[in-house]
Amino acid sequence: MPLTPGDIRNKQFNTVRLRPGYNEDDVDQLLDRVEATFAGLQGGLRSGPPITAEEVEHAKFRTTRLSPGYDEQEVDAFLDIVAAELRAHGLIHPSEAAWPAIGPQPGHGPPQPPQPPPARHGAGPAPPPPPPDPAPTDPAPPPARPLGPPPSAQAGRAPLRPEDIRNQQFSTTRLTTGYHEEEVDAFLDSAEATLEALVHGHPERAPLTGSQVDRVKFSTTRARPGYDPAQVDAFLDFLAHEFRHYEGTD
Repeated sequence: MPLTPGDIRNKQFNTVRLRPGYNEDDVDQLLDRVEATFAGLQGGLRSGPPITAEEVEHAKFRTTRLSPGYDEQEVDAFLDIVAAELRAHGLIHPSEAAWPAIGPQPGHGPPQPPQPPPARHGAGPAPPPPPPDPAPTDPAPPPARPLGPPPSAQAGRAPLRPEDIRNQQFSTTRLTTGYHEEEVDAFLDSAEATLEALVHGHPERAPLTGSQVDRVKFSTTRARPGYDPAQVDAFLDFLAHEFRHYEGTD
């Protein structure tokens, strides 16, 4: 499920005290811009230029040691998800930051053909207007490369569906290190949306790529339940292989 402004506004990170963390004010200011951008993308007020994926990916925060700060791994993992969604909306480079069009704006539309001047009194009927120029035709797109069955459909199995990602379950750990459950769940929401776009032939709408699945990192837990890292890693390897098949990069 795509991120909403509320998801950004309500996002919480663990705080650290005895090791370096990100300055909380710095992170909160960046998330304020991210929230405003997602609000504008979803029909809300558009004030100022939107933030872009590269701005999020290159953001630098002051670090803390003696005062509380946000857990760096949690912040980095969440910002990777934010950047992936911004790329899906076409907001990539700061130099090209512009709000995508939602629909036709009042007073705008397709150009109208020129109207003939009115006939002068006694001059007889006006000549008919010239025929409009024929609309240019776009060249036919190249035929899509046949992909064949995805890796999940090998050995006669059914191909992976978006709902299979939604229903994926992992064992939880308590006495050993685990992955932060909320971070994994949020990433799998984006993975579900990615597979939905890929299987319907719309890779430009996919929030993630196979390489981003390969690189994702999650913060870990010890004193509370977390997802089994080995199970999560194995499933993400499987997802990355599946995505690269649809992308034609496998």
